[in-house]
Amino acid sequence: MPLILPKPGTYVLEEKRSKFLAYCAPVTTEEEARQVLEKIRAEHRDASHNVYAYGLRCNTIRFSDDGEPQGTAGMPVLTVFQKTGIVDFVCVVTRYFGGTLLGAGGLVRAYTKAAKGAMEAAGPEVHFSSKLYRVACGYPQLDKVKYQFGKWGLEILEATYTNHCELTVRVRDDLAAPFLQGGFYTYECIREQ
Repeated sequence: MPLILPKPGTYVLEEKRSKFLAYCAPVTTEEEARQVLEKIRAEHRDASHNVYAYGLRCNTIRFSDDGEPQGTAGMPVLTVFQKTGIVDFVCVVTRYFGGTLLGAGGLVRAYTKAAKGAMEAAGPEVHFSSKLYRVACGYPQLDKVKYQFGKWGLEILEATYTNHCELTVRVRDDLAAPFLQGGFYTYECIREQ
């Protein structure tokens, strides 16, 4: 199962007076990834480099060395996330040059360590695919439905009460079997997540 970042993560590394500020965040589209990158670039206009990498579940992968020697920055950042199996992420590592050249190996190690620190700060977790369902039942069945959903670990997101009860429920794929057998309610899939 793929891993995702549940929240943004940051990490600061100093290496031979160069400062590396790493920031990673969950994203679901290229547009979101570009927005994060542009925000970081705007905040750190005076930085020597804003190296980035992002990867989306739909196999979209982008990275840039942003002026560092080819292969010493963007690819190492990307590799940290790919080796861990994380999807739907963006990571930007900003470097303020400290006056001492690090060499190719030193750059690879510094960018790798900075990206890894930010990733660990974000606390990757397993992503379970899920679907949203609209569930309908009568008032007499409502308590039983809520009890069963709680027992199965399903998340009720919204409830509407008119002449019948309508619930919006998130159902993880690995917990779907008992839900789909239902019996005392009807359901329709709204969308996958």
